[in-house]
Amino acid sequence: MSQGDEKMSGGHAASSEALVLRSGGDQAAISFVRFEPRAPYDQRLPFLQERGSETAAAFRILRQRLIDRGNPRTILCTSAGRQEGKTTLAANLAMAYAELSKHRVLLIEASFRVAALGEMFGFLPPKGFASQLDAHRARPQDPWVVVQIAGAPLFILAAEPRACGSCSRVLAENARFCPMCGTAVVLSEGPTKLDGVSFAAMIETFRQSFDYVIIDAPPVLGSGDVNLIQDVADAVVFSTRKGKTEARDLRRAIEQVAPAPVAAVALIDD
Repeated sequence: MSQGDEKMSGGHAASSEALVLRSGGDQAAISFVRFEPRAPYDQRLPFLQERGSETAAAFRILRQRLIDRGNPRTILCTSAGRQEGKTTLAANLAMAYAELSKHRVLLIEASFRVAALGEMFGFLPPKGFASQLDAHRARPQDPWVVVQIAGAPLFILAAEPRACGSCSRVLAENARFCPMCGTAVVLSEGPTKLDGVSFAAMIETFRQSFDYVIIDAPPVLGSGDVNLIQDVADAVVFSTRKGKTEARDLRRAIEQVAPAPVAAVALIDD
């Protein structure tokens, strides 16, 4: 990918580079773009602005407990319902692992309907994960394009945000009209749906070259998307939000992903 193909904003994008992944006898490349986040940082990312905070410390404790309890290498982060902090959980858990410096960490956004990782870190994906997953069904040897956060062994495969078809302005989830150009928003399910077989093959490839793979998955209730991809995970971590998550919904969600190994339930208090 040339620099002319990059679509980065908010921070600084450096030149593209390439890695080689090996899976069995095959080779597939990863092209990555280094991105340096700049202030003001998203308040949901304490590792960028308040590394000594209690919130950052809590994610370090969660990381250590996971390491002590079997050290799962592929971790699926989800929640019972929407807006319960699963993306905040996935992003900060990935940064907690990357903070150790000796591990290469890949953060994958598998929640296509409400893409948020790019916005959280301050960039537009050079190529969205959803469209790349579509393309690899037909051309499995195509290089993957990921973003590396400068100064850390953290790599991100972010999905395409919901955007205006006329001016490309990123839109709020419930927007009916673009606030920039006034164009009516056409409802869409996005460029692809999750495919368990393709997703599993991709994860197996990435496990060969990354020490940890953290997946920001869709919420469990109201959809079967998580059930399509949960088998790739060594552990599942649920996020809950104070004043939002109902205990009965959490129980239903844990039952729905059974027998997947639920390793922890994290409380996101913001």
